[in-house]
Amino acid sequence: MGLHFRRYFFIFFMAIALTVILFSLSSPVNNKVIQYYNNVEINWTDQIIVAKVASKPTVTESGTLLDANTLESLSVNNARSRAIEEAKDKATESLITALKIIQVDPQLSLGNCIDNDDYTQMQLGLYPKDIKYSFKPYGAIGTQCTATLPMGRLLKLLPETLPAKDMLELPVKLPSTEYSGLIVDTRGQKFVPMLFPSLYAEDGTEIFGKDFIDSRDAYVYGTVAYCFSDDVALHHKKAGRNPYYCAALRLYNSCPVIANSDLKKILASSATRNNLKKGNIVIIIDRE
Repeated sequence: MGLHFRRYFFIFFMAIALTVILFSLSSPVNNKVIQYYNNVEINWTDQIIVAKVASKPTVTESGTLLDANTLESLSVNNARSRAIEEAKDKATESLITALKIIQVDPQLSLGNCIDNDDYTQMQLGLYPKDIKYSFKPYGAIGTQCTATLPMGRLLKLLPETLPAKDMLELPVKLPSTEYSGLIVDTRGQKFVPMLFPSLYAEDGTEIFGKDFIDSRDAYVYGTVAYCFSDDVALHHKKAGRNPYYCAALRLYNSCPVIANSDLKKILASSATRNNLKKGNIVIIIDRE
């Protein structure tokens, strides 16, 4: 009896463990908005940019270790050190190159700033100190470097100062509810991610955008987050415990238009307006 019980308990335990593993493997990545550029992932859901690059020395048929670029003979320790240094340099280069495809707002990309603005180019030279690096073995003596940059740090590259203007207040005081964040469903509108999307009223008045966000919070926590589903949006840290959910009516200037009835509820509370200024917004977009 005891043997059968232990056997059934073991099978039951393994079934639960397998279910947990399969769920963890299948759910996270598929629901995140990730833009790929070569070996770089621009993760709009988690607000991070990640580059992974591996490096290893050349090994001759006789087992001699050579520098992959200079073909200089290396000791094992020197080979490992060179691999770490090269992987880090290449990961940094890949990450910075990928920044060019990021859209700042409907009119401007980071590529425009990087190519044409002296201030942005100067800031890029200081960027490695904002990048976090981790390393793991790659083969016997190679190294893989993972370079991670929080998206909020991209604000350093912008040549203009963000004014952090106050959001529009309603002319008439209405009953209000404090919302921790805002979820905007743009599915069906073909909206594309950008660092600073605007939100518009039905008459075209901008009620949120680059000029309204508090750069101090955005630098630490990122700007606006993106996802593909209601479930991810509702559980995102930027939505908070009590978010307001609404659907975009259409796009104007490539950005969502919010119904006036929704805007009244969003703007009625000063606490809600302050939460939006902190970037507590999640936008649900279409899967490609």
